[in-house]
Amino acid sequence: MRQEWAQVLDREVLGGLSRLGSLLWAAANLAVGVLLWSLGAYLHRGGVDPRWLLASLAVVCAAVLLRRTRPGTGLAAATVGLAVEAAVLGPSVWSVVVYGDLLYAAVVWGGARLVRGVVAAVAVAGVAVLGAGGLLRSGGLLELLQLLGLYVLVFGTPLTSGLSVRAHRARAELERQRAAQVARMAELDRANAVAAERARMARELHDVVANHLSAVALQSTAALALREFDPERVRGVLRTVRDSSVRGLAEMRRMIEVLRAGEPAGTDRVAPRLGEAERLAATARDAGLDVVLDGVADVGELPARVDAAAYRIVQECLTNALRYAAPRRVRVSVRRVAGDSGAAGLLVVEAVNPVGAAAGERPGPPGPGAGLAGMRERAVLLGGRFRAGPDGDGTWRVRAELPVEE
Repeated sequence: MRQEWAQVLDREVLGGLSRLGSLLWAAANLAVGVLLWSLGAYLHRGGVDPRWLLASLAVVCAAVLLRRTRPGTGLAAATVGLAVEAAVLGPSVWSVVVYGDLLYAAVVWGGARLVRGVVAAVAVAGVAVLGAGGLLRSGGLLELLQLLGLYVLVFGTPLTSGLSVRAHRARAELERQRAAQVARMAELDRANAVAAERARMARELHDVVANHLSAVALQSTAALALREFDPERVRGVLRTVRDSSVRGLAEMRRMIEVLRAGEPAGTDRVAPRLGEAERLAATARDAGLDVVLDGVADVGELPARVDAAAYRIVQECLTNALRYAAPRRVRVSVRRVAGDSGAAGLLVVEAVNPVGAAAGERPGPPGPGAGLAGMRERAVLLGGRFRAGPDGDGTWRVRAELPVEE
């Protein structure tokens, strides 16, 4: 309700020259000034018609119209009107009060240059008034102190009040800007978190779908390449295809359940463990790959992220060996290495398989390199290192070093 009234009072009037609130405030001040004039609240000067005070009062109150839109112009007009009134007509009480309000408005809503000018003018005028009072005083020091108190009350109080409000508004504006910046940073953090989660889900989808489908494609291609129908071999191929499909669907189902539940703590149920790597080796053996898997049972307990990353790296190594190893064999070793003093240990996953001239003719769709990129990204995200490439003796070597936080 208060905000609605503030918006109404802040509406522009008189072609944008003033605001509705300033217009009402000027009319109220003029009404109070006329009432006090009728009661004789002014200093009467002989030979001057007191009705002229109404003209100077009207000038000072008219300056109130500009207190929000042009505070410097309004203060200058009121200064001229008050000076003429004090020098010629005899000052009225309410004109001085309204001038104090204009002084306050100039400090609150004026520019920095105007504020510095007003402060300097009030200080210089105060020194001048004290100097004149000291030269012309007839009542001693007490009269000089009374003059100083009156000047501070009329001019110093509105000035200091305006400066205090201006400083408070400046601090409030800084706080608003800081709050907006914090909100923007929070939005950026949320966007980064969403992007990181999307990247993680992309890696998981690649590992779950691409690896199992690659095994299915290889087995299907091998079955189609048979020159003579061999029921037992075809049955073995179909059994391997079925196992790969069922496992892929099971992992996909677990991921979808977690996404639907919306429980971040439940993501551990999706993450596989290195202890399940023997199943990967069995599937690869069924597909015709000679697999030697060493050291999995000796690494002990691992952090969940390291455990899942090591499993995915072993899975990708076996998939690549199925596609490109010639002859079709691979050796995967996993071992835990103690770190230096004060450093965490390392989990080293290493896979070696031969590559020959026939590797490029291995059946199966060519890969875009996403598997190697995914393994490297998993290692780097954990603060580890990853290398993959030919070993110089006709073999392809993959080595991943994953830090293990104790």
